[in-house]
Amino acid sequence: MERVLELRKEGYNCAESIIKAFNEETESDIPVSIASPFGGGMSVGGTCGAITGTLMAVGALKGRNSSEEKNNSRAMSKDIIDKVKEKYGTIECIELKKKGVTCEEIIKYTYDTFKECTK
Repeated sequence: MERVLELRKEGYNCAESIIKAFNEETESDIPVSIASPFGGGMSVGGTCGAITGTLMAVGALKGRNSSEEKNNSRAMSKDIIDKVKEKYGTIECIELKKKGVTCEEIIKYTYDTFKECTK
């Protein structure tokens, strides 16, 4: 089983699972706690936590540290969101659940999509 799904089984929410797996794979140190409010679609069924967690990882790789730098995270973020929308028709947690998409499925899809975009 992929590590990101093992983390979900350990009790991490969707966003936390993505951040923790990213940290382990890249030896990064993004605080997992920063992803805690994003599980359950930001706790209200909004944007899926797997997507927000993945975008946090995109920011860690492609984001900027000053306003003078170019924001190189936008293109990859858009690509990931577009792929999720193409496959599932939505990025909203509540809508994904209505369609029968499990947390494990969307975690795996978004994380695999992220890894494919970083190749």
